Formats: sequence, structure tokens, C-alpha cells
Amino acid sequence: MSQSFRAVKEIWNVHSSCFIEPEKLIVLLHDLAARAGTASDEHEYGDNKAVWLEDGKKVLDYMEADERFNAASFKDSMEEQGIVVDKNDLATLIDNMRSLVKQWRSSIGERGELVFYIDAC
Repeated sequence: MSQSFRAVKEIWNVHSSCFIEPEKLIVLLHDLAARAGTASDEHEYGDNKAVWLEDGKKVLDYMEADERFNAASFKDSMEEQGIVVDKNDLATLIDNMRSLVKQWRSSIGERGELVFYIDAC
């Protein structure tokens, strides 16, 4: 079995408050990736969880321009998965995420990936 390691360049971008519980935010990010038509995965690093989105541009384009990026749509989708979330909290989160899209574009990696760290929710 081969093992490897690598250096990582991390540049922290503008953060958003979570407004919802971390586990629910992770579900929302996976749902967002699926809607944008890209893969997603998650990993834990100590107290942080990271959600990796394969095509960050697609995700951010969806957040910026797609009418389905709204609280009602995601609330319904999350409830279908058995997750109850407050619509007002979700609306605040989505509005905040949409306002940060332009700044988050600088966080797209060399291979097009976008990673969100969920730490202090």
C-alpha cells in the first residue's frame, strides 16, 4: 500500500455565520452540490469539518443566479431527508451565502474545487 503526503496552501476567505446547526449546514452543502451538478464529500479535521465541492464555479454560479437557491426550496428538500430546519434561519443563511459569492470565487482551487470548513457554529 502506497502512502503519500503533501503541503497544502490554505487561504482563509470571508466567513459566514452558520445560522443553522453544523450537521444541517453540511446537508445543505451536499444538496447544493447535487443541484449544481457536481460531486461533494466531507472530512473531519479535529474540531473542523470540511465539505469539498468538486466544481466550485458551478456551485457559486448556482448560488448567484439560480432562482431555486432559496429557503423554501431547500427547506422542502431537507425535510424530505428527515431534517427539520427553521425557514427564517435558512433564509438568513442563504441570503448571506449569496452575498458572499463574489468573495468566495477567489477560494476556488487550481483544479476547480471549493472547500468549506465548518468550525465555530
